[in-house]
Formats: sequence, C-alpha cells, structure tokens
Amino acid sequence: MKASFPNLGYDTYALKTFVEDLGAEVIMAPPNSRRTIELGSLHSPELICMPYKITLGNMLEALELGADTLFMAAGARKCRFGYYHYLQERALAHLGKECRFIPVTQYSPLDFFFKVMPDIFGVSPLRVMRAVTKMLAKSRLTQEFRQYLNRKRALDFDGAEKVKPKALAVIERANTLGEIRAARGEVRRLFGLNGVRPQVRLGLVGEIYFMIEQSASQEIEKELGKMGAEVVFERSLYRHIRHLLFSDPTFARSERLARRYLAESPGGEAIRTVGEAVHFQQQGLDGVVHIFPFTCMPENIALEALQRLSEETGIPVLSLSFDEHTSRTGLLTRLEAYVELVKRRRRAGTARSPESRVQNPESGVSRTMNRKPATKNRRAGTVQSPESRIQNPESGVSRTVNQKPATKNHHG
Repeated sequence: MKASFPNLGYDTYALKTFVEDLGAEVIMAPPNSRRTIELGSLHSPELICMPYKITLGNMLEALELGADTLFMAAGARKCRFGYYHYLQERALAHLGKECRFIPVTQYSPLDFFFKVMPDIFGVSPLRVMRAVTKMLAKSRLTQEFRQYLNRKRALDFDGAEKVKPKALAVIERANTLGEIRAARGEVRRLFGLNGVRPQVRLGLVGEIYFMIEQSASQEIEKELGKMGAEVVFERSLYRHIRHLLFSDPTFARSERLARRYLAESPGGEAIRTVGEAVHFQQQGLDGVVHIFPFTCMPENIALEALQRLSEETGIPVLSLSFDEHTSRTGLLTRLEAYVELVKRRRRAGTARSPESRVQNPESGVSRTMNRKPATKNRRAGTVQSPESRIQNPESGVSRTVNQKPATKNHHG
C-alpha cells in the first residue's frame, strides 16, 4: 500500500508516523502551494468550502507522485465536511484517477481499534493501539512546537525562523516513544524562551482545518508574530484525538462557556470556536482572531455570537474568512490595523472597550462591536447604519466612511 492523505500543518508528521506504524508506505503530498489550490479549485464546485478544494488538490498531487490509496477524514451532522469524501471520490473517478479511496469517519474508539483499522491494514488491534499511542505523543510534540514557535516569533521573529527548521528536523526524526520524549526537551531547549512572554497575546479560534493547516489562512500565525503578537490557540490534532477518545476536558469547558451565546450547536466547530473565545477573554488575552472558510455556515453563526461576546466584554474580535481569491495585501492591511489597535489600547492602559471595530476582509463590511440601532440622517432623510462607521481608537469618536447602498449577495 502506497498511502497518502491531505496535509495537516505540522501535525502531518504525526499522521505519517501513524500510517507507517501500521505497515504502509507513505507518499506525502507536496507542501500546499498556489498550484495545489488551483488544481483543487479547477475540479470543485464553485461555492464549496476552501478545505475541500485544498484537500482535493493534495490528493491529485499525491496521485501524481505514485500514491495508490487515499485517506480522507469524514464527519457527520450539520456541516458540509461530512460530504467531502463522497464528492472527492466522484471527482477523482470522473478524472479517471484509479486509487483506493478510504473515508475515515469519527468512529467510536472500539470500532476504530478493533474493526476499521485492522480491516484496512490487516493488523491486530494491539498494533493499532500502539500506533495511536505514538501518534498522540507526536501530536503533543507538534502542538508544543507550535506554541514555542508562536511565542518566539513575537519576541524574536528572525531567531524563531532560524530555529524552526532545526526543531522540525528533530520532530521528524523522533519515531519511538523514547525519541519523542527526548525530542520534547530538545525542542524546548532550541527555542530557549525561559518563561518570557510577549506584551501582546491574541487568541486564535475558528474552523479546525484552518486552525491546523497554516497555509489555508495564509500563515496568519506567522504574520501576527512578525507584528509582535503571540498567537495562543487550543485547537490541535492532539486535542481533537483526545476528544474522540473522550479524554479532552477542554471540549466540555467550551460547551459550558459557549452556552450563553449559542444555545445549541449549529454544526462544525462553532461551539468550540465560541467557547475558546470566551476562555481567552477570561484569561485576559488582548484580542481574538477568528478564521474560517468563506461560505462556512457554522462559523458564520459563531461570528454573530462572537460579536455579542465583544459587545458584552469589550474584547476586540477580528473575523476573517478565506477562499482562493482572498487578497494577501488586504489581509495584511487588516492584521496590521488590528494589532496596532490592540497595542494602542495597551499603551493607553484602557480597559477593554466594546467600541472596537474590525473589518471583514471578504465582504468589506466592518463588524460592529458596540452595535446600536440605525439612526436617521435628518438632512438626507436616509438611514445611517452603524455598519458604515469606524472608530478612532484614540479619541473614541466614530466617523462615517464610504457609505454605499446595500447590494444583494447573489451567492445567497
């Protein structure tokens, strides 16, 4: 078996170790690139989520390198992710690509250990358990690496980028539990943080693929680090596997904290997005950055809940949606403005105010953090919406900018 699977950020190393431990040869897809996105988009429905397009591109590139078996995560409930594998398998068949396509859904642990994986790889349940144990250990290592990297970038960006390839080489070489334990200490030593924290710390929340695969969000963690902000996150492969094994307490905490803003789950990771944002606010972080695919229904519902959180607590929230047409220049402009706002608030020593406003890069509509009823413009007789106002973080005076009539969204 020459197996492959879509790239998953730094956690790709943990998945590779898992599949190799079960006896398969792993054919890695090339790192995500513009070609990956264009290849996947060419053979995808126009309005399907961005993760579908990128993962389909990964599959096509892996098949070009000789893979004969493809694994794809699958899901259920109220999210289009549950249908990805159906559509991708049909797209590959339509293109004449011959391969074995294996969807891996969120089975119960018993099914996964004793039936699904043994049947696929022809191994014993004990071997599957050992492979999962090692994958958990390595995904914990990659999670810690990412945490160290984000902090080091905010303190010493050039130093972090110099250390990064050395630390990744240590992670890739660690193939036994003993080597993984030793690698954790070596990675920590390489970054040499010594307990120092950056002044600006931002929580990152959103759709799980965008949280784990850095290229999907155009390396947003790297860009924020370059601006002197440490990116703090909770979502990772390590925590997701623990959740599937019913051993992750952070999921229950997220459900409890999100209940004030979402009475029930709209699907996807919306509950975790909101719960983690509330947790970051309670932990005293300076802001929350929310990333998700354009047209993602659950995360758009979470976006409205995050607006309420900002209104009530004053924590600035920046929501960013992405597709294959997202402008990098526009993204960087919005990130720079947001980080500068957060830094000014810290310099001023002000409490978090619900008057902060941020911009949605896709729609061009600024998201109001202190939403007020629309007021009539007495001279023009028109309605002036608070969506058309921006806030001066120094004076606290808002002014109206570039107000245009609302237009219909033809994408629905």
